[in-house]
Amino acid sequence: MSVRTTLLLAVGVILVSGPFNPSMTSAVAQISTQSDTVVREFHGTIVPARTADISPRYNGLLSKIYFLPGQFVEDGNLLFEFRTNDQELSVKIDQSKLQRAEADLRVAELTLKNKLDLHAKKIISETEMLQAEASRDVAAANVVEARLSVQLSESVLKNMKLYAPISGIISRSFVAEGAFITKEARAQSSMALITQLNPIRVIYQIPFDVYAQTVEILKTSDQANQQREISLILPNGEKFAHTGKIVTGSNEFNRDTQMIDVLAEFPNPTYLLRPGLNVTVQTRILPSQP
Repeated sequence: MSVRTTLLLAVGVILVSGPFNPSMTSAVAQISTQSDTVVREFHGTIVPARTADISPRYNGLLSKIYFLPGQFVEDGNLLFEFRTNDQELSVKIDQSKLQRAEADLRVAELTLKNKLDLHAKKIISETEMLQAEASRDVAAANVVEARLSVQLSESVLKNMKLYAPISGIISRSFVAEGAFITKEARAQSSMALITQLNPIRVIYQIPFDVYAQTVEILKTSDQANQQREISLILPNGEKFAHTGKIVTGSNEFNRDTQMIDVLAEFPNPTYLLRPGLNVTVQTRILPSQP
């Protein structure tokens, strides 16, 4: 028969990745051994794997919002649209300047050709020919500048529509339709926040004695994942359907709790796990392979 030993370690722990709050309840780490398998349980909290702020690039009047609070958005979905009348006019003006610069270049090239012929016949001086070459070069540079101006104005026009940079759940809009967004407002806050839910992560803490036993295999996440299985126990006591993997660990211990953070990542295809949910992290150290 197998021998099972259970040891409960009461330790203070921060359940969220933020400043320490002494009023928070302490967590319990449970260590069990059965045959050659070691199982430990820690309190953890679900945190986003990735978030993205949606911010305007330029000043403008917000004309349309294309999402609802809490809606799932795909990468590339249109979220906000600004009024573009002024920007469309700017593009047309810059395109007109480009056409004029291209026409000036054609004239300069014809003039240079004539000057070269005249110089070959010794009708004009070399200085006059060189002046024609310089005029042609200036006209060519003006065309390049005008093309860049068109590209810039077209970029501004394109950025008057804001798209989702990642897939996830979007917050409410922090601005209303009809608001004029200024440079100062852009610097102060974003317009919305997208939270990626698949995959999702859980942060949990381990005490020094557990860390000391596993410090070697925690040097890289690949080593850790080869030697342990990580699962989640939900608040209702059910086991989460997917297993996870260690992503990284903190570089220092918390001075108050003397615990160190570990971050694990889990598939979350049904979006069952949401940030802020408290769960139990179960780590199972697998027997060493002979």
